[in-house]
Amino acid sequence: MRYLLIYLFFFIAFLSFAQPAAMQRKKNPYKWMFGLSWSVIDDDGYAFSKLVDVTGSWHYEYFPSKLMIDRYIRKGWSFEGAGSFNRYNPDRLVNQEMDISGSIISLDFHLKYSFNRFFRRAKWFDPYISSGLGATYRTVGDVALAPTVNVNFGANFWFARKWGVQLQTAGKLALVADIYNSHADYLQHSLGIVYRIDPKKKSSNSFTKQRHQWAHEKQRFKRRNT
Repeated sequence: MRYLLIYLFFFIAFLSFAQPAAMQRKKNPYKWMFGLSWSVIDDDGYAFSKLVDVTGSWHYEYFPSKLMIDRYIRKGWSFEGAGSFNRYNPDRLVNQEMDISGSIISLDFHLKYSFNRFFRRAKWFDPYISSGLGATYRTVGDVALAPTVNVNFGANFWFARKWGVQLQTAGKLALVADIYNSHADYLQHSLGIVYRIDPKKKSSNSFTKQRHQWAHEKQRFKRRNT
């Protein structure tokens, strides 16, 4: 429960900070965003150490194993769904143990806020934060299926108008009975390519356009007869 209260405190503080600033942006940067990434699982059982133990704790595939779809809402906010698949490497740590084989699958849904509006001179830099709920299924360990509450930090680096590179780190806290000593918490890092679809441009009102044309022709007729 202590971890959940800390999580709620920081997320509420984030919402209080982000909402007023988001009200200033009017133009939607995209309508849909899709991503394909390489996924890395850090499930070594150490909460605050060995965070970058690539050779000893990171489990990853040599092919992209994470899919993401993002729907832009308005004023910096978007809704994201993502799914990933990874296999455990028996030569690396899983909950402080070696020689463990199996797989891990996750499905997550997040509310996301982009800070891109603060970097108007560097539109290629698009940092964001997101949070939400998910579910993780493991073929190893005491907890096979666990719901999770997630906090994600990441950034998109746009090298073209529609194409970019996404880098993200996610912390996933398992909502299980023994939350203090749970071995179901883990970190997930991802690196991949994202593609965004621009919003449709609003078409002009044909009736209004025709009315202006009639008004213009009427003025021309008056000038000819005066």
